[in-house]
Amino acid sequence: MDKLEERLLEFIANDSCQALVIKAARYGVPIFEGCYGVSTNEYGVKMDTIFPVFSNTKVITSALIFILLEEGLLEPETRFSKFLPEYAVKGWENIRLWHLMTHTHGIDGEFWTSVENYIKDEFKIAPPEGEWDRGKRNEYDSKIKKALGLPEDYGTDKMWETVSLKVAPKNEPGKVMAYSNYGYDRLKEVICAVTGESIDSYAQKVLFGPLGMVDSHWVLPKEKWDRVLGRNEKCLGHGWINSESCYNNEGGGNGLKTTANDMSAFCEVILCRGRFKGRRILSPASVKQMTSNYNSHLPNPFDAWSLGWNYRGKKVDDAGVLRSENCVEHGGWAGHKVLADPEYGLSIIVFAGEYPEPNDMGGHGNWGKINNMVIAACE
Repeated sequence: MDKLEERLLEFIANDSCQALVIKAARYGVPIFEGCYGVSTNEYGVKMDTIFPVFSNTKVITSALIFILLEEGLLEPETRFSKFLPEYAVKGWENIRLWHLMTHTHGIDGEFWTSVENYIKDEFKIAPPEGEWDRGKRNEYDSKIKKALGLPEDYGTDKMWETVSLKVAPKNEPGKVMAYSNYGYDRLKEVICAVTGESIDSYAQKVLFGPLGMVDSHWVLPKEKWDRVLGRNEKCLGHGWINSESCYNNEGGGNGLKTTANDMSAFCEVILCRGRFKGRRILSPASVKQMTSNYNSHLPNPFDAWSLGWNYRGKKVDDAGVLRSENCVEHGGWAGHKVLADPEYGLSIIVFAGEYPEPNDMGGHGNWGKINNMVIAACE
């Protein structure tokens, strides 16, 4: 752990990232905590600094699906169009909840390009060229709404969801793994449809409240905005991440705002077979299913995926080669990493203000170095 402290200080001194918060625990007992670097917000870098964790949202969305399963309100084998009837159309009708959870829904990485091509062919509206610009994007969205006969105040996300149904997924469900936010955004809608509540309201009731995850939100309360890590102009995605739009993002695949402390509590549930400080949050059976490889029938070892988590299996990647074969983890855009290794009873949370390549926290192995050092310290 002394060596780990040295390395983390080096990462900041060598300008590998703007800031970093780390928490490692074994079965809920902290074994290492640290805060490094600076924030552009006056609150600074602390253990309760809040981070938009982007794709780490998926592991929480998955847990909410399993809580609904245990309540008898849904089953992952069910077609998701049962809950979202607008998807009961040709090409979408056979996608099941577990396809969404394992990224085997059939939507490929070029899906949104295909949707934009459909819009261009059908309505003669071309997407903006050049670098991403919010003004140009808003103008593009407005033209599409007008072409569809939708009012200007119609939700942009809902508009894109509506037009996306005009383009069928490229692959048959269950046959190809293609990672995307799309499936988890639909899972969030399923959760809201089944419960009749917002994602924040339901999560607070069944997960965040019982676990004491007091700083976990989709829509971040305004009184907590100053506690978010403020990112400088060198940071990946600083414009979006520092924005009100980010603070209010409710995406099921990328909308969560949380802290290292809160996410460590959630990982304890995974490591302790569904329990937290003696209280059952999930059943052992649910945790077993959530952390099993549901894509074992696919040939590429990098397709290994559980119901919400990235499953290690035979992967050799940037998450550390010392983690066990049945370790689960997840990365989140711009420097957010979560790992739970049941063989060692170990969770490692690393949230950072990440710089783009070539000083990329994940892409150049610093995350793997951290995980390897913590795992190596365990008997």
